[in-house]
Amino acid sequence: MDYLENVQGGKNKKNTYAEKLNITLYLTSKTISLLGTSIYNFALSLFILKMTGSGASFALNVLIGMLPRIVLGPFAGVLADRMDRKKLTIAFDILSGLIVAGLLGYSEMAGFKILQIYIVSFLLSAINVFYDTSLLSSLPDLVDDRSLVKINSFTSTAGAIAGVISPIIAGVIFGMVSIYLFLILNAASFFISAALEFFINFHFNQKKDSSAIPDMKNLKNLKQEISEIISFLKQQKIICSLLKYVLIINLFLNACLNVVYPYIINTVLKMNSTHFGIFEGCYFTGMIVCSIILGSRKESRKTTKELAAQLALIGIIVIMVGLPVLGLPVLNLTVVLVAYNSILLLGLGVVLVAINTPILVALQRLTPEELRGRLTGILGTLANGIAPLGIIITGLTIDRIHPFIILSVSGLVIILSAVFMYRDKKANLMQAIHGL
Repeated sequence: MDYLENVQGGKNKKNTYAEKLNITLYLTSKTISLLGTSIYNFALSLFILKMTGSGASFALNVLIGMLPRIVLGPFAGVLADRMDRKKLTIAFDILSGLIVAGLLGYSEMAGFKILQIYIVSFLLSAINVFYDTSLLSSLPDLVDDRSLVKINSFTSTAGAIAGVISPIIAGVIFGMVSIYLFLILNAASFFISAALEFFINFHFNQKKDSSAIPDMKNLKNLKQEISEIISFLKQQKIICSLLKYVLIINLFLNACLNVVYPYIINTVLKMNSTHFGIFEGCYFTGMIVCSIILGSRKESRKTTKELAAQLALIGIIVIMVGLPVLGLPVLNLTVVLVAYNSILLLGLGVVLVAINTPILVALQRLTPEELRGRLTGILGTLANGIAPLGIIITGLTIDRIHPFIILSVSGLVIILSAVFMYRDKKANLMQAIHGL
């Protein structure tokens, strides 16, 4: 009996070490890749504005980067389900590094041209769709099921850290160094990320024999591949309900944060860029704090009521963000405005991670491994497709409709969605999240 317990204990320790190593390698790889890309993108946006002096040129580069995310998601999902995901992630990182290195070499010989920047932005964005889909659909295979919340929350931490640090680094050194240094850093980040991914065990928690995973030779036609995931979604009422709330958040919250809020801070309230940077930093800080808390403690049993309350809180914060434009005397002082916006954005970052992480975990647990890539790809296409729609509509109406009205309508829609979530029997998240 003692011998069996010792053997079992040894196996558990070995599994625990392997899982921790997987998490460490994954997070290090993810953070390095995100930092390199974020610093490069931020510096590139400054370079385009400096080179052309045109906001339209900058907007075009953003649009070019968005298009592949809208179109290629389903294709990336099929590929992730039909090939070895480890080989895919490593190959896509190396390919991205080679493309950036190619731009560096070409620019050294022929000079930096705006057309080449657009082409590279499109290629990197397209590759990133396939890379993200392959990597995100692999997360449940990297760790034990009990650590799924941890690895997802730490993924949010990596993204938030990159969001805070990259503008600071790029902004400080942009005027001191050549744009070529940013290309070198970005290319190096891809190669380092690929090297780290080589040592990650992508089959740590894989439920089926990895040798049974089909390769490209067994690819069915795309229509049949997509029809499989659609048939699966029709049978999974919980997943459909979850996707509905994810899309609502993406549609309304992205428009508010990317169009209305900057307009209020910079144009209506006429606060300076330093203040806006502080508020953005508070938002990412809230995400980091919540991610660390979720990742460091034992998974708690979150109920649908709790998620609905958090969704309603997001709607309330969206409405409160617009109160300063009403000219309330208590919010006239700059010091009060800074404190008010900092608290709201900090809280928004916390609540977003608190609601997004369990929903993502639920989707991962409910989706079979052989369909996970396609679900991730379709979800990416829907989310990335609906967010620009909200941004475009808001951008066209913000000069004609008072910003507080836009925020109020958006906040009320989110609150109403929370009420439906509270009463939605199909969204029995407690069972979905905890695998009961």
